[in-house]
Amino acid sequence: MRQILLFMSLFMSAIVSFGQFAYFNSDEFWQKTPLLSPNTDVKILPSDTAIIVASNREEDISKIRYLPEMRSGKGIRYFVVFSRNGKWNVLPVSSLQDALHQMPRLDLPWVIYTEGMGKFFTSNLDRGMNLSAQYGVNVLMFDYPSLSSHRKRLGNYFFAKKNATVAYHDFLPVLKEIRLLNSTKQFGQGGINLFFHSMGNIVMQQIVKHHLVNELNGSKWVNNLIFNAPCIPQKGHQKMIDQIHFAKHIYINYNPEDYTLGGAYLVSKRYQLGKQIHRPLAKEAIYVNFNDIAGDGHSNFLNLIGRNEIPPAAENFYYTLFHGDTASVHNTVLFLPSKHRKIGYDLLPIPSTTAHQ
Repeated sequence: MRQILLFMSLFMSAIVSFGQFAYFNSDEFWQKTPLLSPNTDVKILPSDTAIIVASNREEDISKIRYLPEMRSGKGIRYFVVFSRNGKWNVLPVSSLQDALHQMPRLDLPWVIYTEGMGKFFTSNLDRGMNLSAQYGVNVLMFDYPSLSSHRKRLGNYFFAKKNATVAYHDFLPVLKEIRLLNSTKQFGQGGINLFFHSMGNIVMQQIVKHHLVNELNGSKWVNNLIFNAPCIPQKGHQKMIDQIHFAKHIYINYNPEDYTLGGAYLVSKRYQLGKQIHRPLAKEAIYVNFNDIAGDGHSNFLNLIGRNEIPPAAENFYYTLFHGDTASVHNTVLFLPSKHRKIGYDLLPIPSTTAHQ
């Protein structure tokens, strides 16, 4: 029992670093992400990193933390965020269509990105802006409250899970609008890819669970649907995945030694799809085992300040998927049939000189 409690404590430390409170939630950091007036006349340049954020948070423009740690329950607010003069400027816009009109590079691929536990609005901006810059893609970030400065570690786990579970109410209409606008080429020519990380996978799980996925089916308008280190129960995942017909390719990225998801199992008592996969498997999914390159790692797709660089093989793999291409799982330099229960493919280490530049 003592070892289990210690492991749970370490798990929560890994997911929610309380250093984030001092950094991403500081007055100084919020001042570097100023909320502009909706009437601000700006021209975002191709040299500016820019993303779109769809947030279901409450808004309080009278405070420096203008998008606090609570869901509004009143739908989505859209923002275009762009870097200029050492700041991430946050421009409110009235619709997704208006947000697209502000984006300077519609020729780039799109990643619709949903994060997991432990994010303020500002830390979600950090992830979205970094992903856009690192991979050369447009990002539409789904932002929901997944961290509370008033709760402790275990409380934040349940806080994030609760908000992720109801977020489908807000984000399904956005996905439907993305499909519609993409059909009229308003997203440009780069293509659409959906990326759910960790607890963010709950959003798609709930869409299927509530029998709403047919509102997205009908055509294959998504190139790659990526379930990354999914913090959702693995039991029944085959039935869930096999109801999804709107993506050309579906990837489930897992790691049998994922330390963070091991903690999620201890809290929930349910095997996690990103760690403890069992048969039956989804017919249409490609399973990719990260263990050879990630050890016990959970998040292996972004180079972030204060963390070790991600492995070259991981960056190469994600670059391929984020750009709408198909992973070459039959290339034995990059992949081999997985040693872990023969589930999918092992992603192999590669020299940094052969990674995408």
